[in-house]
Amino acid sequence: MTSAISDLHQIEIQGVTYAWDRASDLMLMNGMPVAAFLLESTLAGMMWGVERMVGHERFELAMQAAGRRSVDDEWRTFISQMPAPEIGIELLGNLTALGGLGRWKVIDFDHAGKTAVFRVTAGFEPIYQRALGVAWGSSFLAGKFAGYCTHAFATYCWAEQTRFVVKDDEFDEFVVRPSDRSIEDRLDALLFTATASPADVAAALERVRREVDERREVEVRLRAEVEERRRVEDDLRGKLELIERQAEDIQAMSTPILQIWSGVLAVPVVGRLDSERASRLMEALLGAIVERRARAAIIDLTGAEGLDPTTLDHLLQLAGAIRLLGARCLVSGMSPMAAQIAAVLGVDLHALAAHATLEDALQAALRADGVQRPGKRPR
Repeated sequence: MTSAISDLHQIEIQGVTYAWDRASDLMLMNGMPVAAFLLESTLAGMMWGVERMVGHERFELAMQAAGRRSVDDEWRTFISQMPAPEIGIELLGNLTALGGLGRWKVIDFDHAGKTAVFRVTAGFEPIYQRALGVAWGSSFLAGKFAGYCTHAFATYCWAEQTRFVVKDDEFDEFVVRPSDRSIEDRLDALLFTATASPADVAAALERVRREVDERREVEVRLRAEVEERRRVEDDLRGKLELIERQAEDIQAMSTPILQIWSGVLAVPVVGRLDSERASRLMEALLGAIVERRARAAIIDLTGAEGLDPTTLDHLLQLAGAIRLLGARCLVSGMSPMAAQIAAVLGVDLHALAAHATLEDALQAALRADGVQRPGKRPR
């Protein structure tokens, strides 16, 4: 917030700067807006009205809750940066009197036992309560100390006030210990007593409403996650289907079945003819023979690699299957090495009707059909 120097009147007390910004009509403490109340009239009237509306027990719980809620930023930005929590709380307590929260002293801080004792003088709560003629206690400060210890001891803590300035003690004293009952638990316990007020019921209904809203938010997030997961699955499924179609196209191109003459099919084999590829070739070629009513099928091995006994066995099985359909199987382009391997291993290749070139195999197929000189090939 910026203001002209002439519009800004300020003083500094123990390192804390108080300023009155006339341009915005705001009082500032270290640059933060603050409000100044008359404790014995304005603040006392406000607290009297709240206590009359909700009842004493609920008023104390609400003040403790407010005190707890106020410590998170102080813990994160200041106390947690100190060598030990009690040092940060003590230092902060030397400044709080300037803001109306009194001066704090850390009397005991037992990390092992998770207990602490605090004393406060000049707090605002005894002042307004004396003006009202009541002795409610300093519940707001009790909530702050319980909140600090909850952070420090990593367990839920509760503060019990044992001495009261409003009852003419020298100081307010608070003993903090771990507790298995939260403020919400204590409010719920009040709800199921005979003294439950309409405010209790309204508060319980509000908690239920918040829980319902939170569950709805969770459901919305879960639905969004499910939709996103379904979208990703659909996208992956589409990509998988595309890959499968591309694989089928590649397989089809790896074993193309060509009709090179009426009733004559040819399959140029390029690369290695393994068991899986031989199985696909047999399925595709037998289907094509039936569909196109072919009388002969030529398997051209000119571009084939690694013809071993297993590959030759696949070819023999394919030739036998073709003959069962009433067609002839011819093989062309077998390398001398493959023929030598077959001879050494004693593989009988007569069933394959081997020919040196694809042209020789085509001439043989046509002669078997009674055609001596091929004419123009059909398109």
